Amino acid sequence: MKKAAALGVVVLLAACSEEPENPQETTLTPYINAWSSGDFEAMEAEIDADSIADIDWEFAERYETVYGDAGIQLETGSVTTPEYTEEEPPDYGEIDSITYEVETVFTTEAGDISVTTDVLVEQVEVADEETEWQVIWEPAHFFYGMQQPNDRLAISREEPIRGEIWDRNGEALAVNGEIYEAGIVPEAAEDVEESAEAFADVLGIDAEDALARAEMYPDNPDWFAPIQTIALTDDRVDELTEIPGVLLNREDGREYPYGAETGHLVGHIGPITGEELEETTGYQSESYIGKNGVELLLEEELRGQSGFRLAVTDEDGDVRDVIQEEAPVDGEDVTLTIDAELQADVYEILEEDSGAAVVLDPQTGDTLALVSTPAFDANLRYLQLPDPRADELETTDVLFERRFQNAYSPGSIWKPFTAAIGLEEETLDPSATRTIEGEQWQADDSWGGYSITRVNDSETEVDLTTAMQLSDNIYFAQEALEIGADAMESWGETFGMDGGFSYDFPVHDAQLANDGLDTEILLADSGYGQGEVEIAPVHITALYTAFVNDGTMIEPVLFGDGGETELFSPETAAVVHDSLEAVTQEEDGTAYRSGWARDIAGKTGTAELKSDQTVEDGEQIGWFTSYDDEYVATFMIQNAEDVGGSSYAVDLAESFWETID
Repeated sequence: MKKAAALGVVVLLAACSEEPENPQETTLTPYINAWSSGDFEAMEAEIDADSIADIDWEFAERYETVYGDAGIQLETGSVTTPEYTEEEPPDYGEIDSITYEVETVFTTEAGDISVTTDVLVEQVEVADEETEWQVIWEPAHFFYGMQQPNDRLAISREEPIRGEIWDRNGEALAVNGEIYEAGIVPEAAEDVEESAEAFADVLGIDAEDALARAEMYPDNPDWFAPIQTIALTDDRVDELTEIPGVLLNREDGREYPYGAETGHLVGHIGPITGEELEETTGYQSESYIGKNGVELLLEEELRGQSGFRLAVTDEDGDVRDVIQEEAPVDGEDVTLTIDAELQADVYEILEEDSGAAVVLDPQTGDTLALVSTPAFDANLRYLQLPDPRADELETTDVLFERRFQNAYSPGSIWKPFTAAIGLEEETLDPSATRTIEGEQWQADDSWGGYSITRVNDSETEVDLTTAMQLSDNIYFAQEALEIGADAMESWGETFGMDGGFSYDFPVHDAQLANDGLDTEILLADSGYGQGEVEIAPVHITALYTAFVNDGTMIEPVLFGDGGETELFSPETAAVVHDSLEAVTQEEDGTAYRSGWARDIAGKTGTAELKSDQTVEDGEQIGWFTSYDDEYVATFMIQNAEDVGGSSYAVDLAESFWETID
């Protein structure tokens, strides 16, 4: 086979007289143009009818079938003019035929293929003593290497082996293993209809569909009729095997050993949809593709490249010539920074709630746990089985909400950063006290009926440590006003509150305000994490690493390379850290517990989600971020008003610290 490159339909014309006609101009070029544009009827018009007289199919339809089945298309063609022994080209009226080399470039699923084909053009008699130049068609005009009119182009594909996903300790998170193909052997069932109904009831699938599948081989009742695939670890396997006639066979499949514990993080694969097939390349209708989580995020790395062979075969399928062949390239394995056992422990702590948890290593930024609940079992999603968890929820959307990725109002866990800004801007003296009386405060009468409320009004002379310890909203609102909107917004950019925060697993952008801190009330509210402040659990957890590292945030990583960002001075970090220790170690601190498993510091937060102050008993988000030198952990609870607010998040964190101690 000859291979070269061609950029367009190029005809290299030789000098010739106007009479007689140059066949390259009058016949060959229109033939090639029609060929490359897919106008096969126009192509046929340039052909000697005798050369296709014995063919028992419609010319244009045959071309469409051959190219359509193989998924190829002629993109370009170019002609090399024959070299002549004399300086001038021959007298076309004196010769009967010319053979041209035509270089064609075909587009295939494996890329472009360039081949050279000889095309014979002859003087053909069309009337008495009248001739015209016509193409003598050959099977090679379908494609290089085709010898007979009924030869075919055959494409075979070989799927690559998908890469696997592992945790930091070599624990499998998503691997190529085995699954069960469960079905019924009708002959072995006492009553096929009863067995199919019982089968469907166990797995929560449609009974009529199960019966239809069980009876798919009516003439062969002794054949196994597959109905549904399930995971080897599915606890319903034993129930299925007790049903008369049910048989389970092992076959290759994707395994998610941690199921729901890593469902939102790892995600799952599934059959490719028509829309996905149109939007991607290198996939076939039977391919599987990452649907969400890391399986989707790293689809390109995990997927690999399909193998491909384009061959010419005879009508019986025997190979005449292999035109192009590429071996599959297997996908890459991926190792996450996740500690799977710790992930499972955190999931167990949070399992009964609606919320999220993030655990980072403050020294390296490694993400050790990333949990969202309620969660879906990746095995069930991959195998397209109903998830029993969905029956307990008002809407199944709740099951698929990735809460560690979303941005929420942080409430009081934002206060340490207001304090840090004040210290850096020198508007805050940590030892100085503010006189605050009563539960409510407003800057002046211009606020109208709006005021800021603090939960604990037991102290009237409030310094930084007391304000942090008691979570005094008024103290931090006043501090925000002293800092000013410009400085707050500038520091917000430093903290990544303008979309400047990056993470391997994309999270929603954080913000201080929708359109700037343009009112005094909004500025004051932002000081204690209300107003329009929003931030994702991963983001806020990363910011807290600065209190472990002398003011430098260690950027979080899940599988890539991290870095670090200097947020504020070591002196500022130390002052704020001391106030956060009071939150957990002093008896009146909002996160005080008498028996913390470790010497930790942290901050609670309760974000109230209500449109105005007249709304009572609105939805709350409960937060608690705590840390020591080895771990920074954030627990976020939705509908916290039903479980005790941020105090409940502290309880969950206490269980976490006991688990790792």
